[in-house]
Amino acid sequence: MPLNRHDVVQAYRYILGREPENDAVVARHLRDHPDIDSLRQAFLNSEELRLQLGRTEAKVVLADSLPLDAPALPIETDTDPATLAKVVAHTARFWEAIGETAPHWSVITSDEFRPERIAANEVQFFRSAEVDRDLLLALLRRIDRAPGTFRKLVEFGCGVGRLTTHLAGSFENVIGLDISRPHLRLAEDHMRRFGRRNVSFQLVTPDNLHPVDGFDLWFSRIVLQHNPPPVIMHILDRMFDLLAPGGISIFQVPTYYVGYRFSIAEYLQSDLGSILEMHAVPQRAVLDLAHRHRCRLLEIREDTPVIARNPDYLSNTFIFQKE
Repeated sequence: MPLNRHDVVQAYRYILGREPENDAVVARHLRDHPDIDSLRQAFLNSEELRLQLGRTEAKVVLADSLPLDAPALPIETDTDPATLAKVVAHTARFWEAIGETAPHWSVITSDEFRPERIAANEVQFFRSAEVDRDLLLALLRRIDRAPGTFRKLVEFGCGVGRLTTHLAGSFENVIGLDISRPHLRLAEDHMRRFGRRNVSFQLVTPDNLHPVDGFDLWFSRIVLQHNPPPVIMHILDRMFDLLAPGGISIFQVPTYYVGYRFSIAEYLQSDLGSILEMHAVPQRAVLDLAHRHRCRLLEIREDTPVIARNPDYLSNTFIFQKE
C-alpha cells in the first residue's frame, strides 16, 4: 500500500525517537519513498541514527544485542490465588480507567489516537493492525499450518478490536479476551459496524484470567508486557493447560530489562496500577512452564524492536505446540 502521514510519523518516533520537524519533511518522505520498505531503509541508514548509536560504518541495521553474560534478575513470578487476585485488581484499575478516557491511545500511545483526534484517524488506527495479522500468518506458514486448519483462535488482550477485525477475515472463529469492559464495548461496536459474525468477546477478571477453553490457536502481542510477572505466568499457565492437543500458541513477551526487578509486596504497596506498566518474565520461566504442560518449542525469535531499540532490553516471540 502507498505511504501515508502516519507511517512517516511512526518512523520518526520509533526509529529516531523524535517528532518530525514539520509537515514539509513529512511531505518530502511521502514524495521520495514509494512504500514502507523504502522508508524504513532510509531511516535505518540515516546519518542521524548512525550518530545516535555511535556507529562509524555506513550501514546501520539494529542496535547491539543484550550481552550474553547479563546477570539473572530478581523477579517474583509465583504467588497464591488470593494474592494473585489482588495483583490483577491493582493492574485492572488502570485499564478500566483508561478504557473510559483514552481507549485507542492506550492500545497505541500515539498522539493521533488520543480522544480528541481519533475520529479523524480511526482508519489509520485499525489499518495499523495489518502488520500483526501478516506476522501471525507468516509464522503459521513457517510451521506449515494454514489458517483454515484451526477451529478456534483466541486473541488475548484484544483491546478495542484493532487486530480482531483482521483476524476474523482469515480465521473461522475468533474470541477476543480483555480485562477492560470499556475496551470490549468498543470492540463489539466495531465488529457490528463491519458485520463480523464470527467474532465474540469475553471479559477477563481477577478471578478468571482465561475464561475460554477448547481453542487450538492462541495469539498475543504487545499485551502480556503490561501485566506483572505473576499475572503473565498465570495467564500462560492457564493457556497451556486449556490449549487443545496439537494446538499452537504464539505470543510475544519481554524477557529481560537491565536493572528490572519485581517484588509482589512492593508492587501492591505502589501506585503502579495507575500508569501504563512494562514488565518482563525470565525466558527460562516460560520454557519451564511450557515443558510442564507438554508443549514443544517450535521457534523462539528475538523481537526487541517491538518494545525498544536499546541493547538493555530483550523481547521474544515464542511458538509452542501442545503434544
